Amino acid sequence: NMNLSWKILDETTVIKDSWIDMRASTCQLPGGMVIAPFYVNHLPDFAVVVAVTPEHRVIMVRQYRHGVEKVLLELPAGCIEAGEDPKDGAARELLEETGYKAGSLEFLFKIAPNASNCTSSAQCYLARNVFPAAPQNLDETEALEVVELEGEEVKRLLREGGVEQAVHVAALYRAAELGALG
Repeated sequence: NMNLSWKILDETTVIKDSWIDMRASTCQLPGGMVIAPFYVNHLPDFAVVVAVTPEHRVIMVRQYRHGVEKVLLELPAGCIEAGEDPKDGAARELLEETGYKAGSLEFLFKIAPNASNCTSSAQCYLARNVFPAAPQNLDETEALEVVELEGEEVKRLLREGGVEQAVHVAALYRAAELGALG
């Protein structure tokens, strides 16, 4: 096997606050070439939840995403807190964003949404037999609308590009593969 790993020769924090932890690295490639700077955003993992009712209705959210400057249809999702079990983080995010609780919660997969320059992974879960349990408990920076869609409508939206977040698309396709969308 070839050694394809880069060697980090130096790393400096460029900016760090509650939204970003951007670091500039000086990296040596296996062939000896040095790249400087190479920027990597060091972010926490986040949970993404495909939440499905017993009737195969999918609980989704609509919210504004400034990166693409539009409102997107997404799955409930959010950062996993330091020291928090990812499954617990998924259950917490589902409840906070939608007010729904899961009858059962199963791990789907862990995926790197942007492995080239971001350290975070998405921990994706399938919540079955979800039910309304509480009012939304949103962070002050969150404004979102809960949307309940038929599983067949979600499949149509996937086919037609109506869900744009790549990780959310992957999680929904896996849930559909498992028969969770009906």
